[in-house]
Amino acid sequence: MSEIEAEPAIAASVFGDGIELARSYTAELARRGEELGLIGPLELPRIWSRHILNCVLIAPLLRPGLVGDVGSGAGLPGLVLAVARPDVDFLLIEPMERRVEWLKSEVLRLGLSNVDVLRARAEDAKLDPRLNQVTARAGTALSGLIPATAPLLDRGGEMLFFKG
Repeated sequence: MSEIEAEPAIAASVFGDGIELARSYTAELARRGEELGLIGPLELPRIWSRHILNCVLIAPLLRPGLVGDVGSGAGLPGLVLAVARPDVDFLLIEPMERRVEWLKSEVLRLGLSNVDVLRARAEDAKLDPRLNQVTARAGTALSGLIPATAPLLDRGGEMLFFKG
């Protein structure tokens, strides 16, 4: 098993009061993530820099309201953002049952009152109320992601996608 990446010094400042929850989430993801198929076997040496800090970078762009994380998987970025922004409500949308179970268990374990989990594909989700913003980190190309998520957004809603 690979060594887990040491927490970068910047983590405490970007997470603020949520740093202990971020540490707990990261430790649990490192402990069980590969076994549950949430992260690959080569991810532990870069778990903070490539996953946790990468996700939290958009936290300042979030507005109070309802943010949906489509294809939430391991909770990247949804759970990370919920820890960083307790003033924002999150709906984690994930179609795979084993990932939904992981997300629900982490929400309970971390005591996140600002997160709900929905088992659905984005294109099949019927939301009321609609989302103010939507995030997605992995999964399909923008050509599929935009049409799948646009109907989930309220008028004036924003899409915040991690695509390289």
